[in-house]
Amino acid sequence: MLFASVKHNIAEVVKGLNDVAKTQLPFAIAKGLTDTAKEVRIKMTDALPNQFDKPTPFTMRAFGYTPATKARQIATVFVRHEQLKYLQFQIDGGVRSPARRALLIPKGVRLNQYGNMTRGAIKKLLSRPDVFSGKVDGVPGIYQRKGGKVILLVAYADQVKYRRRYPFAEIGQRAVSKAFDGHFSAAIAKAVATMR
Repeated sequence: MLFASVKHNIAEVVKGLNDVAKTQLPFAIAKGLTDTAKEVRIKMTDALPNQFDKPTPFTMRAFGYTPATKARQIATVFVRHEQLKYLQFQIDGGVRSPARRALLIPKGVRLNQYGNMTRGAIKKLLSRPDVFSGKVDGVPGIYQRKGGKVILLVAYADQVKYRRRYPFAEIGQRAVSKAFDGHFSAAIAKAVATMR
């Protein structure tokens, strides 16, 4: 997922280098890009609790990065595959459809500390004699019979619409803009200092 570009006046930096130092430039650019990607990943992770209520530890491990090399002068920050399955709707918005029969929307069940149903919650609910799966007044879901009433515990949905909540591109671009100059300057200084 491409989110940011780096604009830097490398030509101006090159003018101030001698021919020997210029040979270190590909290494310095790669290191500057990689160090920037590392910082962007941290910034994006740090932003998650500001956008989501109590993100899980799994969600907090959503972002990875690919380092740049001297031959490949590109570093990327990405959302890991498993987390992308649900975060893409928070990043881009859109309509989510079920992978199986229905999406499960908790309504009247106890949630864990992260606001999610616990693993095995549905099986546990349906094993109770006062709980059933079906439709009540045309609304499909899992219901509990209680005091002559039925209470909706979990709704079934054939799709859920999401609004864009996590500004992935904007956070990334801001972080790149702030970080790259410093990382590149440090990398070129180190490369020149360690030349043989």
